[in-house]
Order: sequence, then C-alpha cells, then structure tokens
Amino acid sequence: MSERSIEIPCPNCGAYMKQERVFCLRCGHRLIPITPYDLIPEDFMYPPDREGLGSLRQFAVLTPIIKEFVTNKYIRNVVPWLSRRAAKVDFSSDVGSTIMECGIILGLKALPRTYIIPDERINAFTFGSDDVQFLVLTSGLLKSLNGEELKAVVAHELGHIRCDHIVYHTLAEMLMRGVEVSSSIMGIGLEALSPLFRLLLLSWHRESEVSADRASLLAVGDLDVVKSMFAKLSLNLTGKGKSMDSPQENLISSLSEIFSTHPTLANRMKLLTEFYRSPEYAKARKKIATRLKFVKALVPRCRFCGATKPITDLFCPACGRSLL
Repeated sequence: MSERSIEIPCPNCGAYMKQERVFCLRCGHRLIPITPYDLIPEDFMYPPDREGLGSLRQFAVLTPIIKEFVTNKYIRNVVPWLSRRAAKVDFSSDVGSTIMECGIILGLKALPRTYIIPDERINAFTFGSDDVQFLVLTSGLLKSLNGEELKAVVAHELGHIRCDHIVYHTLAEMLMRGVEVSSSIMGIGLEALSPLFRLLLLSWHRESEVSADRASLLAVGDLDVVKSMFAKLSLNLTGKGKSMDSPQENLISSLSEIFSTHPTLANRMKLLTEFYRSPEYAKARKKIATRLKFVKALVPRCRFCGATKPITDLFCPACGRSLL
C-alpha cells in the first residue's frame, strides 16, 4: 500500500493543508493539537523567569489596564503601520519555513504574524497579546545572518511566545523606552502601573531573556551558532537605518534599539553554557528529536489507508501499518 498525500482543514481558516505541516500556511494556526511529545515551557524555562512571571500574574487588578494598554492601544496603532510599510512573510517562503520549523520544535499553538521592515539594523522582536502575536524582522538581519543564525534568532523570539512572555514583555519594552513615547501613541501613560509592579516587571524582563536564549539553543542544538548570532547582534548598525518621523515609526525604531542592547550578554552566555551542559538540555533535545521523528505519525489520518486515527497512535488501527 503506497503513501497518500492527506490534507486536512485548518480549524481556524478552513484552508486545506498537508497534515504533516503541523501549521496552516495561510493563517499560521496549528493543524495538529499539542501532544505529549511536544516541548512545553517547563522543559526549558529558567526558574527565576517562571517565578517572576508568577509574581506579575498576582497583580490581577491591573489586568484591565494591561489589556487596554497593550491590546486596544498598542497593537491597533502599530499593526496598521506595519501593514503599510513592511512586507508580510508568507509561511511557504524560506523565512516562513524557518518560522514553521521553530514553531514545531517549540510546540507553539500558532505562528506569529511576521513582517520584514526595511531597516539596515540587525534586529528582531516580538509583541502582541494573549490572542495574537507578531514577529518583526529587519532586512538587515536577513542580509547579515546565515540560515542557522536566523533560526537561532527566530527561536529566541518564539521562545518568548511559548513561555507566555508576550504581554508583559511588550509592557517592559515600553517602560524601558519611557513614558513620553508610550503616551504619545497610546493616549495613556505607564504611570498607571504601580511602582511595585514596574519594579517586578523590569526585574523579570532580564530573567525572561534567559528562557528565550534556551529556546534558541534547543532549536539549533549548537552553542557556537548562538554565540555567533549574538556576536552579530552586538555589532548592530544602530543609527544607519532610515530616519523615522511618525510616532509609530519612532516606536518601531525604539523597540529595535532596545532589542539590540544586551548589557548582560556575558552573563547570559555563561548561563546558556551551563544549560547546554545540563541534564535538562539533553532531555529536552531528546524530546525534540523524538517529535521531529514522529512528525508523519502524529497526525489525525493514516497516510496509507486514509482512515481516521487517534493523533498519538503510531500504528494505524485500521490497516495496522507503522506510521514512523
């Protein structure tokens, strides 16, 4: 019995896609539910990051302010600018394939909407809400990094999404930039956040980068690649991009500058090297290898007989064929 090309509908947009793709090429939504074989944040998350995130979530009274600040103001203001000025990435492109590969490795629920902005600086950053996430890459980044280095950068950014950093990360970046820029765009100031929350947020922000660094290393499996990627980011072409006049352009520029600055880079590399040598890293890499090996098996339909099956079954209950 020969193999068949099985297509299934995306649960989000309805487009039919090959089931082994895992993600929909049209909307980025996941085609295949998360399985026990997929990586979870607990497999690689830096403990101080996890603890800090838990502390931030205890400020439940601030949730409406955060939602208004990030979702209703920030995203609605910046995304139209991106749509006009930046090129949206097609998930069937080379860059899109890298994003999809990292999404599979890290067990993302959906791929972020991705844009490439015309900027000579070497940068990438994420922002968004619980419902929708965005990844922004600069043209300078794509020109300066090789394939594996780009994969490391993308995995770092997707690591923030996988660890549920995205809302608090967006707030932290705006705090680092200052009240004046955020107020000009949002109509509200960061002074609405309590001093204790602001302190916890900025302290946690540093720890969150370590988890994202771990995600980067897990995706490429090569410490030297991550070191090379960070070396190029540290040699950022700051100030050589196009001048920006509008508040939205200044915001994108400021976020780019923030992400290019790594004052604790030496310490981060030390922590990353320790993780690379740890049992946790070896266990997570083994889990990733198993997931990639099972990519054609962890699907809803048998590729030989076409019968519907439980996603985690490695043998088809209808025809008995091994799907590995």
